[in-house]
Amino acid sequence: MEDVIIAYNDQDKNNIPTARTTALAGLPLYLKEDSSEVFKTCKDELEATVALVAVVDEAEVPAGVPFETHHVSIVLEDQVVMSHRSWTDSLVILFGLIYALHLNYPEKLSGFFEFIQVVLLNLDDGRRQLKAKLQS
Repeated sequence: MEDVIIAYNDQDKNNIPTARTTALAGLPLYLKEDSSEVFKTCKDELEATVALVAVVDEAEVPAGVPFETHHVSIVLEDQVVMSHRSWTDSLVILFGLIYALHLNYPEKLSGFFEFIQVVLLNLDDGRRQLKAKLQS
């Protein structure tokens, strides 16, 4: 988590997308979840079951946070379904696709996606009880 904050401090703090990227990239670290299987960065295309694959220059990934991307591929069930320029917008699209298609959240990031669903977007109308890990 500390590395993400240090990387953010080296960026333009008046840039709202940079702040969003930092917050969303830091959330799995705060929840002690492994995001490496879902949030990937590479120089070329890479496939996975469910993932955001940010295609970047290697020098542009401080602390593993893709502040500057060439494009971001959204992968569902081993297929690239969309591409976008922004990592945060791609994350929102990935969440929306998983939610709308009733897919299971990636196992290692289930708390991250549940937090977005219940706390940030209030999509459960208070009917769902948060896991103890998220409540604390």
